[in-house]
Amino acid sequence: MKTILHINGMMCGMCESHINDAIRKNFTVKKVKSSKRKNQTVIVADEILDEEKIRQVIKETGYELVRIEKK
Repeated sequence: MKTILHINGMMCGMCESHINDAIRKNFTVKKVKSSKRKNQTVIVADEILDEEKIRQVIKETGYELVRIEKK
């Protein structure tokens, strides 16, 4: 499963790392990669991730989650 998070507020590489670390800490994922340029985080996992938990985790990082896209 691929989940794409559209996130506002990432300004640098540390912002990307902060979000990646938060995702890894709260979910079992195969891969997570954030891009400040694209304002998105791409998550690859074996199972569907809980959207409410995703929203809470991103909110706690201080960034704005605009929308969640599943592929």
